[in-house]
Amino acid sequence: MSTHSASTQAQSFQHRPPADTGECSCPIHADGDPFTAPLGIRFADHVGVEPIDRETAAAVYEAHHSYMGSLPSVNLAHHGLYFQDSLVGAITYRYPLISKKRIRYGVDGQLCPEPVEIDSLPAEIRATARRVLPSADTPVVDSEVVSGDSLVEAARICMGVRMPNLASAALARSQERFLQADDRDTICMGVRMPNLASAALARSQERFLQADDRDTRFLLTWVRSDYDGAMVRALQDKGWTCTGYREPGQASNREDKPIRERYKWRFLCPVDTAREQSTLARWSR
Repeated sequence: MSTHSASTQAQSFQHRPPADTGECSCPIHADGDPFTAPLGIRFADHVGVEPIDRETAAAVYEAHHSYMGSLPSVNLAHHGLYFQDSLVGAITYRYPLISKKRIRYGVDGQLCPEPVEIDSLPAEIRATARRVLPSADTPVVDSEVVSGDSLVEAARICMGVRMPNLASAALARSQERFLQADDRDTICMGVRMPNLASAALARSQERFLQADDRDTRFLLTWVRSDYDGAMVRALQDKGWTCTGYREPGQASNREDKPIRERYKWRFLCPVDTAREQSTLARWSR
């Protein structure tokens, strides 16, 4: 597994949180609790991202993801999130399982949500809906239907430690690294299927080994509707917009999972916006 090699300057701060009473043997905590920094300490220069293997990513999600402790079968890249050379989280990218999606735009070209009647949603998620959905007062002036392969899904985003603003900083680093196409020459296969690896490799070479990445226009991720934690704030801070939701329902061609019985918010981020988030200076204060 690759590890981040950011230099630790003399003025850097290292803080070890109090020992947890629980035992965790995941890759993050296998050698003890990683260093973290409290609010107010400069840390952005010590946040890094490196590719990790499927097994490491899966172990992180199993131990620390709030509600999705498993991995999709086929993925594009697994990123390890590091603070001062210590693994603290992971992000996994893949193609979304959709064929097309309508994108709506406001007056200034910003993303707009699909029409949503908040009062018609289940009572337990209405308050969260009012926080995560953009104002319905913004008029939709244009829309387009984009193909599913113009979107890339951040299928898993997980932090294994508590540290203010770390999620936002790590997400920005990961977006920057992913859009540089440095890590997408590897396809991780989690199932045995004749010729699947060859077909997936051909698709990857066609789409992701192009440095300009002209076909990828949006990043996509989903957040459970009743989950209103730090990751929601991190997405919003990094230019992601909640554009709607997915209703509960099991997939007919996949294993049933409890998460599919819940509403989920859909967040999108234009690739151009993600590229603009390459600086982390605001999170170092």
